[in-house]
Amino acid sequence: MAGDRPLRVAILHPDLGLGGAERLVVDAALELQQRGHRVTLFTGSHDPARAFEETSNGTLDVRVCGGRLPLHAAGRLRVVAAIAKTTVVAAAILRDRDRPDVVLCDVVPHIIPLFRVLRRRLPVVFYCHFPDQLLTPPRRGLYRWYRAPVDALDSAGTAGASSVLVNSRYTASVFARTYPRMASTPEVVYPGVDIERWAPRPAPPAGRTTIVSVARFERSKNVALAVGAFATLRDQLPARVFAPLRLAIAGGFDARLTDCVETLANLRGLAQASGLQDRIDFLPSCPEAGLRALVAGALAVVYTPEHEHFGYVPVEGMACGRPVVAVASGGPLETIVDGETGILVPPTVEAFAEALARLVGDPALADRMGAAGRARVVASFSRTSFGTHLEAALRSAVDRAGR
Repeated sequence: MAGDRPLRVAILHPDLGLGGAERLVVDAALELQQRGHRVTLFTGSHDPARAFEETSNGTLDVRVCGGRLPLHAAGRLRVVAAIAKTTVVAAAILRDRDRPDVVLCDVVPHIIPLFRVLRRRLPVVFYCHFPDQLLTPPRRGLYRWYRAPVDALDSAGTAGASSVLVNSRYTASVFARTYPRMASTPEVVYPGVDIERWAPRPAPPAGRTTIVSVARFERSKNVALAVGAFATLRDQLPARVFAPLRLAIAGGFDARLTDCVETLANLRGLAQASGLQDRIDFLPSCPEAGLRALVAGALAVVYTPEHEHFGYVPVEGMACGRPVVAVASGGPLETIVDGETGILVPPTVEAFAEALARLVGDPALADRMGAAGRARVVASFSRTSFGTHLEAALRSAVDRAGR
């Protein structure tokens, strides 16, 4: 039985860059390490210039394996490349002389059968951000044949996990529909934020005038909605009210990925076309310290993705005491209390602009919502709470394996 003894935990993640999945594995490592466990982060790719600081400043033990393997082949075969990278990383864990008591992996469940074959009694806990099968295009033509073995391996790997954790009730419901033959029900373990680092800051003497959008520079994040809403807000507000306002667009950016490069170029083009290029600031891969200051000093935070699986940004915004305007779907329905800690709206520029106009016109309302949001995060979405539930899940997996 694991009891209360420290565990040796190996965390496996394919590409340790900037994003919600990466933030989660870093937070998992930090929380487990603070509880006395020996944690090693194994990854296939790590660029300190586009990674969370804890992975580069010596706080965490990060080991890079298979770094020479490409992320794609001419923009294609991404999932095959990810599986290949993660297989190399998994092999490194299996060869490691300091054998782990438990492995925590996410994103690529396809390699879990490797652990089951080579070390059957080693418990592997899979954290599912969202089923991989639903993150890719519809199965048609040759693509259907390409994806068939990948999807089969995804299902086999997920079924082979000692236990499955998910990031929201929304993801749990999608998981059940995607894997109807799965014997076990996934456990919801909400991600959390460091409530001391993501803390409110006093408003500057001139007041809060920046609206902040935070999301990775990918088409799927629909940040163009923020640009369109800002342009519509200009048309709705008196010129003197709109005059001090700015829009800051920040998020993870990877120059190796065509989607990131094209998305940033498209957003710049939209800003130019709307005549707002001098009022919109683009901050790709903004350092976390700068991002925290940006969010804490904002008038409001906008979050544009639809059907987001969980969404760190709304929680970070609320932790900083700022109201969040987000699409009324997915994870934000569980984190934001509409009309109390933020405003949930349809994914249209008119709806976002209307919500923002409401907050611009009533700064006291924005502050009240921000304070309520801060209280909600402290009560339900702190990193400490996440760590407590994760530790319990890992200990349970180790106990069941009899290690």
